[in-house]
Amino acid sequence: MAHQRDSFRILSKTAEVFLRLNAVEVLPYLREQYGYKLLSEMLGIPISVLSRYINGRVLPNTGRAEKILSLFGESTLTEIVRRRLKRTEDGFYDLSDIVNDAVLLKLIAKVVSNETRNLQITKLLTPATDGIPLAVQVAEELRVELVVAKKRKETGNKSYIEEVIKRSPALVEYIYISKQSIRRGDMVLIVDDVARSGETISGLARAVGRAGARVAGIFTIVMLEEVMARLSSTLHPSTSIRSLILVQD
Repeated sequence: MAHQRDSFRILSKTAEVFLRLNAVEVLPYLREQYGYKLLSEMLGIPISVLSRYINGRVLPNTGRAEKILSLFGESTLTEIVRRRLKRTEDGFYDLSDIVNDAVLLKLIAKVVSNETRNLQITKLLTPATDGIPLAVQVAEELRVELVVAKKRKETGNKSYIEEVIKRSPALVEYIYISKQSIRRGDMVLIVDDVARSGETISGLARAVGRAGARVAGIFTIVMLEEVMARLSSTLHPSTSIRSLILVQD
């Protein structure tokens, strides 16, 4: 994960239990990919113990759960998503087979939760696009409020943070975030399905800053390498930036 910020915040007992349960849920996928013997060697966990985890007889401790989820996020999940990713004839990336699969989104959300749990996230922010289903799952895993940046103002609410998104010299869009939804001091995780230009994420980050809050992390399913480089150079060095799949234009 790029710019991963270290933190020594102690997990609550509830968070620890969910972490361990999440590890058990992803273990069958790891077993299917690697087999018991290789998986045992990779994790440093005896086969007999792995079997007890998978059969639900016992939960892994926090340290082992972290290793299991990290391996799943770095290998198995990435490969599953890569197989589902399509590129259209006009060069766009089609994520429909990914964002329409609730089970897969839940697995992705578990990995995001594991990788960001030490960032002290208080709000999750997403644009009103195809990334909303993933954002809902991640917010549920992290147990934080989900804030959706809208493309137009809602009737009756006159208090908005407005940001301009320049798609091209001739095309300008706006995003609106209710001022009541993000407060000063909030630690915000921005989640989206794909970052093609990075303009939307940059606009969301500016809006977070104007609210007096801080972008603690960014997560996408797919991101262009040049967008990753640009965000890394423009955002605060402690901002965690992560994408399951990095692609070239």
